Amino acid sequence: MENLLLLSVSLNTDIFEANLINIVLLVVLLFNVVGDALKTSMLERKEKILSGVQDAEQRLNEASERLAEAKTQLEQSKLVIDKITADKEETRRTLAFSNGTRVQEESVRRADSAKLAVMYKKQQVLREVKEQVSTLALTRVITTLKDDLTLDKHLAIIDNGIARIGGQ
Repeated sequence: MENLLLLSVSLNTDIFEANLINIVLLVVLLFNVVGDALKTSMLERKEKILSGVQDAEQRLNEASERLAEAKTQLEQSKLVIDKITADKEETRRTLAFSNGTRVQEESVRRADSAKLAVMYKKQQVLREVKEQVSTLALTRVITTLKDDLTLDKHLAIIDNGIARIGGQ
Protein backbone atom coordinates (compact mmCIF):
# COMPACT_ATOMS: atom_id res chain seq x y z
CA MET A 1 0.00 0.00 0.00
CA GLU A 2 2.73 2.25 0.49
CA ASN A 3 3.38 2.03 -3.11
CA LEU A 4 -0.02 3.06 -3.94
CA LEU A 5 0.18 6.19 -1.92
CA LEU A 6 3.10 7.46 -3.79
CA LEU A 7 2.14 9.66 -6.49
CA SER A 8 3.75 9.22 -9.63
CA VAL A 9 4.90 12.21 -11.48
CA SER A 10 5.65 11.62 -14.97
CA LEU A 11 6.28 13.72 -17.96
CA ASN A 12 3.34 13.90 -20.27
CA THR A 13 4.58 13.93 -23.81
CA ASP A 14 1.20 14.53 -25.36
CA ILE A 15 1.54 18.11 -26.54
CA PHE A 16 -2.14 18.78 -27.00
CA GLU A 17 -3.10 17.63 -23.49
CA ALA A 18 -0.21 19.47 -21.88
CA ASN A 19 -0.98 22.71 -23.71
CA LEU A 20 -4.61 22.49 -22.82
CA ILE A 21 -3.80 21.98 -19.16
CA ASN A 22 -1.22 24.78 -19.28
CA ILE A 23 -3.67 27.15 -20.92
CA VAL A 24 -6.40 26.33 -18.39
CA LEU A 25 -3.94 26.82 -15.52
CA LEU A 26 -2.77 30.09 -17.06
CA VAL A 27 -6.33 31.38 -17.48
CA VAL A 28 -7.29 30.41 -13.92
CA LEU A 29 -4.11 31.98 -12.60
CA LEU A 30 -4.63 35.17 -14.65
CA PHE A 31 -8.27 35.35 -13.65
CA ASN A 32 -7.43 35.05 -9.95
CA VAL A 33 -4.36 37.28 -9.92
CA VAL A 34 -5.09 39.87 -12.57
CA GLY A 35 -8.89 39.73 -12.25
CA ASP A 36 -9.04 41.76 -9.05
CA ALA A 37 -6.70 44.41 -10.44
CA LEU A 38 -8.66 44.42 -13.68
CA LYS A 39 -11.95 44.73 -11.78
CA THR A 40 -10.65 47.71 -9.78
CA SER A 41 -9.26 49.31 -12.89
CA MET A 42 -12.56 48.78 -14.70
CA LEU A 43 -14.52 50.20 -11.74
CA GLU A 44 -12.26 53.26 -11.67
CA ARG A 45 -12.65 53.66 -15.43
CA LYS A 46 -16.44 53.30 -15.07
CA GLU A 47 -16.44 56.01 -12.36
CA LYS A 48 -14.35 58.32 -14.56
CA ILE A 49 -16.67 57.76 -17.50
CA LEU A 50 -19.76 58.39 -15.35
CA SER A 51 -18.12 61.50 -13.91
CA GLY A 52 -17.25 62.70 -17.43
CA VAL A 53 -20.84 62.06 -18.59
CA GLN A 54 -22.22 63.95 -15.58
CA ASP A 55 -19.84 66.85 -16.23
CA ALA A 56 -20.85 66.88 -19.89
CA GLU A 57 -24.55 66.88 -18.92
CA GLN A 58 -23.93 69.73 -16.48
CA ARG A 59 -22.05 71.74 -19.14
CA LEU A 60 -24.88 71.00 -21.59
CA ASN A 61 -27.43 72.30 -19.09
CA GLU A 62 -25.33 75.41 -18.44
CA ALA A 63 -24.89 75.96 -22.18
CA SER A 64 -28.65 75.55 -22.68
CA GLU A 65 -29.29 78.12 -19.96
CA ARG A 66 -26.79 80.54 -21.51
CA LEU A 67 -28.40 79.97 -24.92
CA ALA A 68 -31.83 80.75 -23.45
CA GLU A 69 -30.41 83.90 -21.82
CA ALA A 70 -28.77 84.92 -25.09
CA LYS A 71 -32.06 84.42 -26.94
CA THR A 72 -33.84 86.54 -24.35
CA GLN A 73 -31.20 89.25 -24.70
CA LEU A 74 -31.49 89.04 -28.48
CA GLU A 75 -35.25 89.56 -28.27
CA GLN A 76 -34.76 92.48 -25.89
CA SER A 77 -32.14 93.93 -28.24
CA LYS A 78 -34.55 93.59 -31.15
CA LEU A 79 -37.20 95.46 -29.13
CA VAL A 80 -34.71 98.20 -28.29
CA ILE A 81 -33.63 98.43 -31.94
CA ASP A 82 -37.27 98.66 -33.05
CA LYS A 83 -37.88 101.39 -30.47
CA ILE A 84 -34.78 103.29 -31.61
CA THR A 85 -35.90 102.98 -35.24
CA ALA A 86 -39.38 104.27 -34.39
CA ASP A 87 -37.88 107.13 -32.36
CA LYS A 88 -35.53 107.93 -35.24
CA GLU A 89 -38.45 108.15 -37.66
CA GLU A 90 -40.46 110.29 -35.25
CA THR A 91 -37.46 112.56 -34.69
CA ARG A 92 -36.90 112.82 -38.45
CA ARG A 93 -40.56 113.80 -38.98
CA THR A 94 -40.40 116.29 -36.12
CA LEU A 95 -37.19 117.83 -37.46
CA ALA A 96 -38.62 117.96 -40.98
CA PHE A 97 -41.73 119.71 -39.69
CA SER A 98 -39.66 121.99 -37.47
CA ASN A 99 -37.31 122.83 -40.35
CA GLY A 100 -40.29 123.45 -42.64
CA THR A 101 -41.84 125.76 -40.06
CA ARG A 102 -38.50 127.49 -39.50
CA VAL A 103 -38.01 127.96 -43.25
CA GLN A 104 -41.52 129.34 -43.58
CA GLU A 105 -40.95 131.73 -40.65
CA GLU A 106 -37.61 132.79 -42.14
CA SER A 107 -39.29 133.41 -45.50
CA VAL A 108 -42.00 135.52 -43.87
CA ARG A 109 -39.37 137.44 -41.89
CA ARG A 110 -37.32 138.07 -45.02
CA ALA A 111 -40.43 139.14 -46.95
CA ASP A 112 -41.36 141.55 -44.15
CA SER A 113 -37.79 142.82 -44.06
CA ALA A 114 -37.84 143.33 -47.82
CA LYS A 115 -41.18 145.18 -47.57
CA LEU A 116 -39.73 147.44 -44.88
CA ALA A 117 -36.61 148.06 -46.96
CA VAL A 118 -38.75 148.91 -50.04
CA MET A 119 -40.99 151.19 -47.96
CA TYR A 120 -37.95 152.94 -46.45
CA LYS A 121 -36.38 153.34 -49.89
CA LYS A 122 -39.68 154.66 -51.23
CA GLN A 123 -39.85 157.26 -48.44
CA GLN A 124 -36.24 158.17 -49.06
CA VAL A 125 -36.88 158.59 -52.81
CA LEU A 126 -40.00 160.67 -52.11
CA ARG A 127 -38.03 162.87 -49.76
CA GLU A 128 -35.30 163.32 -52.38
CA VAL A 129 -37.89 164.06 -55.05
CA LYS A 130 -39.57 166.62 -52.76
CA GLU A 131 -36.22 168.23 -52.07
CA GLN A 132 -35.37 168.34 -55.78
CA VAL A 133 -38.84 169.70 -56.66
CA SER A 134 -38.55 172.28 -53.89
CA THR A 135 -35.05 173.21 -55.02
CA LEU A 136 -36.14 173.47 -58.66
CA ALA A 137 -39.24 175.48 -57.72
CA LEU A 138 -37.22 177.85 -55.59
CA THR A 139 -34.60 178.13 -58.32
CA ARG A 140 -37.29 178.94 -60.89
CA VAL A 141 -39.05 181.35 -58.58
CA ILE A 142 -35.76 183.07 -57.85
CA THR A 143 -34.89 183.12 -61.53
CA THR A 144 -38.36 184.38 -62.45
CA LEU A 145 -38.29 186.96 -59.69
CA LYS A 146 -34.87 188.14 -60.77
CA ASP A 147 -35.99 188.40 -64.33
CA ASP A 148 -39.55 189.79 -63.82
CA LEU A 149 -39.38 191.56 -60.52
CA THR A 150 -38.33 195.12 -60.72
CA LEU A 151 -37.36 197.27 -57.82
CA ASP A 152 -40.77 198.94 -57.68
CA LYS A 153 -42.63 195.63 -57.61
CA HIS A 154 -40.26 194.38 -54.98
CA LEU A 155 -40.89 197.33 -52.72
CA ALA A 156 -44.65 196.99 -53.21
CA ILE A 157 -44.53 193.32 -52.14
CA ILE A 158 -42.50 194.16 -49.06
CA ASP A 159 -44.92 196.99 -48.12
CA ASN A 160 -47.85 194.63 -48.61
CA GLY A 161 -46.26 192.02 -46.32
CA ILE A 162 -45.52 194.60 -43.65
CA ALA A 163 -49.09 195.89 -43.82
CA ARG A 164 -50.47 192.41 -43.33
CA ILE A 165 -48.24 191.76 -40.34
CA GLY A 166 -49.03 195.08 -38.80
CA GLY A 167 -52.77 194.83 -39.57
CA GLN A 168 -53.32 191.59 -37.73
